[in-house]
Amino acid sequence: MDNKQYQLICNTLNLLQKADVLEHMVVIGSWCIPVYEQYFKGVPFQPGIRTRDIDLLIPTPLRLIQPVNLEELLTELGFIISYKGDGGYVRFVHPDLMLEFVVPERGRGHDKPYDLPALGINAQPLQFMDFLCVHLIKLTFGETEIAVPHPARFALLKLMVAGRRDKAVKKENDLRQATQVIQALIQSNEQKLLHDTFLSMPKKRRVNVRKTLAELPLANPWADVFVEE
Repeated sequence: MDNKQYQLICNTLNLLQKADVLEHMVVIGSWCIPVYEQYFKGVPFQPGIRTRDIDLLIPTPLRLIQPVNLEELLTELGFIISYKGDGGYVRFVHPDLMLEFVVPERGRGHDKPYDLPALGINAQPLQFMDFLCVHLIKLTFGETEIAVPHPARFALLKLMVAGRRDKAVKKENDLRQATQVIQALIQSNEQKLLHDTFLSMPKKRRVNVRKTLAELPLANPWADVFVEE
């Protein structure tokens, strides 16, 4: 990881923490991988390539004691506000980093920007984010404590999303991260937790996961983990 980028991430998370905002956010996406190194102590686990984006999931409803203007706050670090796609989803752009915000989608077709007036922004509703909110753990990035999804939920989400990808590069990235985390969970003797998490999913999602697993060369050693009961 580039030292300049790493320091910017540390400064950004620290700034959000001091503003009492970070406790209402969950770091998701590829930046979870380096943080999971702390979780998988004693197990071979090498973080892969991260993107320039950091995705921040905001569980709803958002309950802030005091409103915070994120645009004013992040300007201190050189971020400028930008808008993504036809929906006009807010994101903050820096030459070394990009912050994007998502919320759990509530019902099909609810893909319009979700207003978060307490932060002065909107967020993009996405499917499956409710799945990530259920079992959160606290780890540290630099010196800042952050919330991330439990690795079992992270890996299963990656498998669900990979099966829906059209772009081969993104699909391969999802599968690589899912494989890496599942292997680490099994080496950490967390097969039961992974199995129970899989069974907690709706049947349609379980079917999608098993379909994606069937495409992987390493799926056979995991067959007993992803069995239906």
